[in-house]
Amino acid sequence: MKIRSILEKIIYFIGLVLFLNGLARPVGPLEYNSFIPNNTVALVYIFIGIAIMFSSLIFKHPKN
Repeated sequence: MKIRSILEKIIYFIGLVLFLNGLARPVGPLEYNSFIPNNTVALVYIFIGIAIMFSSLIFKHPKN
């Protein structure tokens, strides 16, 4: 079983939050959000969230 480090979990969670915020705008739950004023900005949030989630794989748990 893969053991994840705390830093990896935190970075993954930040990416997931950005991805879900970006996805919520065009899908419908957030009609208007001051952080995401239009669908173009939502698309940027989606791409940044995905990139951060993939970059969290860089941080590995140190082996004993």
